[in-house]
Amino acid sequence: MAMLMVATSISIPQSGHAGFDALDPLGVMREKVHAITVEVAPGDWGDVDPRDVQLVLESVAKEFLAGSVGVEKDLKFRVMPRSGAPRVLYDRGVSGEYQILLTARDERWFQYAYQFAHELCHVASNFDRKLRVDDDHGSANQWFEEALCETASLYTLMRLAVRWRTLPPTRNWIGYGDTFAAYAEKLVQEPHRQLGHRSLSEWYSENSDSLRHNPYMREKNEIVAGQLLPLFEEHPEYWRAIAYLNPNAASSAKPFAAYLADWYAASPDKALPARVFARFGLENVAGASLDTGEGAKTGGTQNQAAPHDNAVLGPGGD
Repeated sequence: MAMLMVATSISIPQSGHAGFDALDPLGVMREKVHAITVEVAPGDWGDVDPRDVQLVLESVAKEFLAGSVGVEKDLKFRVMPRSGAPRVLYDRGVSGEYQILLTARDERWFQYAYQFAHELCHVASNFDRKLRVDDDHGSANQWFEEALCETASLYTLMRLAVRWRTLPPTRNWIGYGDTFAAYAEKLVQEPHRQLGHRSLSEWYSENSDSLRHNPYMREKNEIVAGQLLPLFEEHPEYWRAIAYLNPNAASSAKPFAAYLADWYAASPDKALPARVFARFGLENVAGASLDTGEGAKTGGTQNQAAPHDNAVLGPGGD
């Protein structure tokens, strides 16, 4: 069987630093345009045409990166099939491309969308800037990034549901938007994701130590995602602020309040970081350093993989 490699580029308008413009929500009136290249590598994708995988992944990139986050530079992704768990590698490819491994197979488009959006969120939030000590990366606040990227998966599924109902990448997928919507709703309504009668700040006070020492507890990260999702549903432009998360190597190992303070200071738009401060019941110190002198703690592995990605297997991994 001949091996087929598919790669195309899509042009994405630059989002800029200005606030959300209701008359130009995608930034198409701005002059500078950046390209996003998605390459689907040959391999065991199952019973599916890789060109269809390409169309789905491009749709996800357009919806999340262009329609929500915005991009400030050209981006290249090489997407490969693997077993185990999805991940984005810290090491770039030979051409500087991000290397993303997915476990989705066949024509389970909702699974491709769920996994790819999660990994794109790691890229957009500067996952590869974390402090490295002896080839480990600071993981004290990795739980928050995991929760944020779970939020990105849910949000993107919901946006694709709307988009594909009327404008799917191909006419063969007319009506598939309902599948995206049903899967997102299934996840959102899972009992373990519900916070109950507690506030997020109360829940965080009870769970902060365990989150810091084990950032890959799927069910806890999904509780946080459920609390973050309404913020982005109400204000899609908030996604632009994640481009300023992990602003430097040392930030990821700081206490959580200091980590958020670094984000607040780095982001031109303070609205999302400020609301996150409030949701967690933490004092917003307007970006001032809150470093208490706690030494850098590291964890994780050479790749953005390990246990966290068990959370993005999609329906095949539930």
